[in-house]
Amino acid sequence: MTAVQNFAAPSERQPSADLPHFFDYCPWRFRAWATDAERAAQAAHQATLTGSGARIGPDCFVSPLAGVYPRALVLGARSYVAAYAYVTDEVTTGDDCTLNPYAVVRGRVRMGSGVRIGAHASIIGFNHGFADPHTPVFQQAETVRGIEIGDDVWIGSSVTILDGVRVGSHTILAAGAVVTRDVPDYAVVGGSPARILKSRLGEPTPDSPPASAPPARPPPPRRTRTT
Repeated sequence: MTAVQNFAAPSERQPSADLPHFFDYCPWRFRAWATDAERAAQAAHQATLTGSGARIGPDCFVSPLAGVYPRALVLGARSYVAAYAYVTDEVTTGDDCTLNPYAVVRGRVRMGSGVRIGAHASIIGFNHGFADPHTPVFQQAETVRGIEIGDDVWIGSSVTILDGVRVGSHTILAAGAVVTRDVPDYAVVGGSPARILKSRLGEPTPDSPPASAPPARPPPPRRTRTT
């Protein structure tokens, strides 16, 4: 039997926390391990953001190495933004949400609680128009439909979610998935474009392969008359 390793954080600060930028890359350790000086520095950084209109709940961590330039930002309690994440425009999270290193969340994005976003994921709640083939795309008007993400959603590394998509609660988006259409509650999706692989409830899904027909019974053996 394979042993399951326990990655729960020890209650006491470990030597690794003294390495440069440790909490920027491992922000989930900050609440338990940070020194008073580190907490004061983080509070000062958050004050800069809230001074610009952001609303940040208790026990959050926002890495100073992250690019956080929103018009409107709401972070629920115990949420964190890790190093080199990129956050712009209008982003709202519930409690216990995480943006891991190099995750990108831009445009109009609203997510519930317990949404965990893997490294290098891109959630892009806007798009560029391209109707005029004679005008460079970057000069054409943007469109914004927005992205809605429910509660308890696991978003794997390098997932891309495109504008206009609604992701239901309790879903899993497999690493590398390109999500171009709505995802129902409890679905597991993967691929490019993403399709439903299964339901976490064991229910049939629209993308499930049809049940195979039972094999045909072989014909009875032919009898030959002997004379």
